[in-house]
Amino acid sequence: MDRRKVYIYKIPGDREFMSIACDCHMNQRTGEAWKELWFLTPPDRGHMIQGEVLRETKDGFIFRSDGVDPGEWTFKELTIKEFKRKFFKKVVGGEVIAHTIKTTEDLHEWYRKEFKV
Repeated sequence: MDRRKVYIYKIPGDREFMSIACDCHMNQRTGEAWKELWFLTPPDRGHMIQGEVLRETKDGFIFRSDGVDPGEWTFKELTIKEFKRKFFKKVVGGEVIAHTIKTTEDLHEWYRKEFKV
């Protein structure tokens, strides 16, 4: 998991990736036994889900939720190709962004700046 990357994710039972996640990171409260995955779904919806990262993948990670929508969630790095194909629709002005930004790294930088993560 890389906090600087933007991911798309799907929850148990979903066949397709449907949502975007920024600023993904794990937090363990002091003195507590459980852990939380924290992330932002742009433009401003924060999430805090109990569970743990089960494994890293070549392009993301698998998270086991013990709270909301229990089971394995799949997180995959959002590439510029996938953004231009589908996910530009989830951002105000996404069509312009899709024509302007050329690389996955630049796309991730745009998300960090735009959503201050």
